[in-house]
Amino acid sequence: MKRGWIAVIMIALSLAFGGMDYYYVTSNADIYAGMLTEAQEKMEQSEITEAESVAQRLDYRFRSQKGLMNIFMHHSESGGISCDLAMLEMYARTGGTEEFLATAARAKREIMTMKNSKILRWENIF
Repeated sequence: MKRGWIAVIMIALSLAFGGMDYYYVTSNADIYAGMLTEAQEKMEQSEITEAESVAQRLDYRFRSQKGLMNIFMHHSESGGISCDLAMLEMYARTGGTEEFLATAARAKREIMTMKNSKILRWENIF
């Protein structure tokens, strides 16, 4: 009977950690995507200092949560997103609107891909 309880506890722990992983990554991905959209809108409206400010906040938030994020996803995914977010600041400072928008779109796509990889689907399981 002990083995049965151990199995039940292991399954419960797996479900709890899986749920925590899903919630943490998807909720943060939505926040990151929203901030990227805000930065893109600011840059399109030629509000460059505001776009730079949003990019700085986003980069800081991502870097501060990157350690825990790396537990739940591949390090190469977070590294690519981190590079794109750092480049956003530089493009905002230099006034590179096209580069800013392109890099923001790429970062947003990577973030949404990261989020979609956590959704419980057959292609993500097998």
